[in-house]
Parts: sequence; structure tokens; C-alpha cells
Amino acid sequence: LEGDRARRIPACVQCHGRRLTGALPAIPGLLGLPRDYVAGQFAFWANGQRKAAAPDCMAHITGQFTVDDIRAVSTWLAAQPVPADAKPA
Repeated sequence: LEGDRARRIPACVQCHGRRLTGALPAIPGLLGLPRDYVAGQFAFWANGQRKAAAPDCMAHITGQFTVDDIRAVSTWLAAQPVPADAKPA
């Protein structure tokens, strides 16, 4: 929810919406996804196997993640409840 200012890692809520349910037109929600799926996507971005249209912010962000960061963030996201009215911002 706060990111890591010292490492220039923004909070997920800055792009994915304050409720982490995504933002229109193309930023996906992060809730309701399995931990292993989220961790895998982070790892794919970090090692260049996954790419997005420019600017590929997630490639830059996940490139700074440690294995422990990936584990912590994916575990936390997977544990969050999905709001009943989970609509993108």
C-alpha cells in the first residue's frame, strides 16, 4: 500500500487503484489471483519473459524486486479479500 520510496518502488495502489481492483482502460486488478500465479508473473517480468506495451512499468518495478519481495507481495495480495463490487477505477 505504500511501496518503497528508498528503492523507487511505487505502491501497487498508485496504478492498480486504491482498492487494487484495476484501472480502466488496461490496468488489471490484483485481487483474487492465486499467490503462485502472481509470483510467477513478477518473476517473468523481472527476467524479461513477460513484456507490456511501453512504458512497461512493471518490468522496471519487478526488476528491483528480490525473491523475498516477490514472495511477500504475492502472498499479501493473494490473502486480500475481493470486494463484492470489484470494479476497476
